[in-house]
Amino acid sequence: MVMPDRSLTQDRASLGVTTPLGKDQLILEGMDGKEQLSRPFLFRLAMAVAGEGLDPEAVVGQAAHVTLLDGDGNQRVVHGLVTRLIRGRATWHAELRPWLWLLRLTSDNRIFQNKTVPDILQDVFDELGFSDYRNALSAQYGQREYCVQYRETTYDFVHRLMAEDGIAYYFEHAEDAHTLVLVDDASALQPCPNAASVPFKPRTGSRDWLEDCRIDDLSVEKQVVPDGFQADDYNFETPATELKVSVSDGDGDFTVYDYPGGYTLKDQGDSVAKRRLNALRSARTLISGASPVRGFAPGYKFTLTGHPFADGDLVLRTVRHRVGRNEYANTFIAQEADAPLPPPRAAPRPRVGGSQTARVVGPSGKEIWTDQYGRIKVQFHWDQQGQGDENSSCWIRVSHGWAGKSWGTFVLPRIGQEVVVSFLDGDPDRPIVTGCVYNGDNPVPYGLPDEQTKTTIRSESSTGGDGYNEFRFEDKAGEEEVYLHAQKDLTTEVEENRTTTVTKDDSLTVSEGNRTVSVDQGNEELTVQGQRTLTITGEEKHTNAAGFTHEVGGNCSLIVTGNLLIRASGSVTISAGAALTVNAGAQTTMTTGLGMDLVAATSLQMVASAAAELKGGMVTIQGGMVKIN
Repeated sequence: MVMPDRSLTQDRASLGVTTPLGKDQLILEGMDGKEQLSRPFLFRLAMAVAGEGLDPEAVVGQAAHVTLLDGDGNQRVVHGLVTRLIRGRATWHAELRPWLWLLRLTSDNRIFQNKTVPDILQDVFDELGFSDYRNALSAQYGQREYCVQYRETTYDFVHRLMAEDGIAYYFEHAEDAHTLVLVDDASALQPCPNAASVPFKPRTGSRDWLEDCRIDDLSVEKQVVPDGFQADDYNFETPATELKVSVSDGDGDFTVYDYPGGYTLKDQGDSVAKRRLNALRSARTLISGASPVRGFAPGYKFTLTGHPFADGDLVLRTVRHRVGRNEYANTFIAQEADAPLPPPRAAPRPRVGGSQTARVVGPSGKEIWTDQYGRIKVQFHWDQQGQGDENSSCWIRVSHGWAGKSWGTFVLPRIGQEVVVSFLDGDPDRPIVTGCVYNGDNPVPYGLPDEQTKTTIRSESSTGGDGYNEFRFEDKAGEEEVYLHAQKDLTTEVEENRTTTVTKDDSLTVSEGNRTVSVDQGNEELTVQGQRTLTITGEEKHTNAAGFTHEVGGNCSLIVTGNLLIRASGSVTISAGAALTVNAGAQTTMTTGLGMDLVAATSLQMVASAAAELKGGMVTIQGGMVKIN
């Protein structure tokens, strides 16, 4: 058994570690680490065990800090969380990382709406309980209407957003915390503590190079990078607007083109192109070196002096540390201070493979919820935070079988329906509804499989209606039918001709109300090859503005159970090709305003069963032969 060495102490050491176990329970023997701009740091610690009965559980996941002292007594502090601990017989090895690294341990599917990237970062950090961050951003960031974290770790999500908007970060260290600092311009960076100006002093015979504040090796690397960036996108609200953007830093011979660019306005595209080109250009000139400056850390700047061709202001991007009990050295990579800051190297944007289903949602009490473009809101099955209301998603366009300029087909999904959602380019930020499906709560209109030959378009009255409109086809052999149901009114408009052919019966029933047929211009013709019966239980009135002709090929009977009145403003002519019989059950009266002529081509006979009277102011009876009695 290896006994702890209680004589070990860090009181006057050039390096030390403080953990939750207490003072000098663990003695820092050595350390190596790597810090990068826009990346989490990692320090590996080797510690001797000085105390007894130490519990690793008291250290793992807890904060610890390391102190480094240079020859001038300047102190550098590294603070972090112990994310890994290896317990040996006499030595413990630990890994120290920032709280940001813990975001790798959580993933989510969630939606952010109408927020800027800095706002989203703040929401994420706050909800996870992390408050050690600071916003030093200077640019203005536009709101994202819809932003989805989809099947990715929270770490990948926030790094992706920062990369897309050109946001870099670094860490500030203190004994009790480390702070994440968001930055988008090198002018906001601070000078290295105790190393604002560092001379170049290569190894020579002089002892000057032994000073702690120096750079003893340095090289400058220049490489070819793209000198132009182009992007394009499409905005359905202004489809004719040209959104292509282009930016270059030279002749543009080597241009990167991307679509979609992720923007809907031209000025947004200009900003996107500039950020993307800056990210490509950030590695064009890199300065690498070695030094014993303990204060070197990414996200800080210093002025290099005494170098034959690299003097000037530099920003540290990467620093690698090697620390022992009595030694310290680092290597670093820096960039020119006026060069763009490199954003995080982000994981690829997540893609949705295939389609998903979701539920149409809207405000409480509504059955339909849409905007002027016929877009809808949905609740995705994976969304844990959505409340199933009008705020559950962005407005989502709906695909239709035919869509033109105020023409085409239009069927709007309603609240409660299950819809099929696809994603343009597989991007979870760009959903589009491509169809609807039935489910256990929304069954098909007719029972299946019994009614499997029916095809229908059936709607439902809204709001709160029990009625429906329907256009249905029955394709069962021998029972074929086309069925049309209007819950209230049915209006048919024909701009030109209409032809309806019925090979058998045709029935029209008006159960209640009136029926009007109007021919505004033109004629009406009705042809019946067989018998026609017209039954009217009320009155019937015929009005003809012009002549009226009724021709009957056979007999014609007019039977009136009441009185019959025939009135003409002009003459009345009754003509019979054979006999004409006028028969009255009672008296017959013929009255004229002037004379009346009874003319017979052969004989005229007037017979009365009782009396016959011929009366006049003057009576003339004239004939070739006249007989009376």
